[in-house]
Amino acid sequence: MAIKIAVANQKGGVGKTTTAVNLADALRHFNYKVLFIDLDPQHNSTSTYGAVIEDENTIVDLLKKDCTAKEAIQTTPLGDIIAGDGLLATEENYFNSQKARERILKSRLKELEDDYDFIIMDTPPNLGIYMINALTAADGCIIPIKAEQYAIDGLGLLIETINEVIDLLNENLKIYGVLMTSYDARNGLDVGIKEALPEVGEARGFKAFDTQIRISQDVKKAQAIRDSVDEDGNLIVANRSLFENFKASNAAVDYVNFTKEVLEVING
Repeated sequence: MAIKIAVANQKGGVGKTTTAVNLADALRHFNYKVLFIDLDPQHNSTSTYGAVIEDENTIVDLLKKDCTAKEAIQTTPLGDIIAGDGLLATEENYFNSQKARERILKSRLKELEDDYDFIIMDTPPNLGIYMINALTAADGCIIPIKAEQYAIDGLGLLIETINEVIDLLNENLKIYGVLMTSYDARNGLDVGIKEALPEVGEARGFKAFDTQIRISQDVKKAQAIRDSVDEDGNLIVANRSLFENFKASNAAVDYVNFTKEVLEVING
């Protein structure tokens, strides 16, 4: 049975997509079979994977039942992915009008239960239908935040939403933990929030991961690696793996340690 993980935060710019991509990639390097699902209309993770949207099945086709889950999977140098699609933004009203709308994704993924060890879901930066679908389908969720007071203040609404999903839609959903990203140990504010986070978590019912993801330009460098064309005009999709291009970077080391923590939480 695949373990399904939603990476979620209603606030943008917190490293959500970067965390989802590198968690999936780290698990792949640990020899797990991993599927990535991009539920964000901005589909940045789809671009990082080098997946194709035009003339290919995407998450929209899957949710609308125009294809099966297996027909939506693309294999790229970074791994298997069901690509995101900008049409998610325009189709939101359609999905909101459907019966059992919160369970659409969960039902569509059933055929993949035995094909993967992990399914990692990147969600939009809002509390809309796509995030709710991911949380309803998930076994656990991970919440990335930046070292900002506003980020901690905003956790209350997200935790409340997750608890509502647990009560009404998915009693098995667990909060695996909150991950601090863009961490700078030289910044007193960052250190202060890091030290306060476990106490906040105890009061609000979540675990703070021991690992913080340090600021690293190598993450952006990996994402910026471009595709190329061979002498016959064929597109060569680049491998943008942080662990293969910048394996000694702070971010690569931190994401490996974070992934080990996630596995420890899952395995009890």
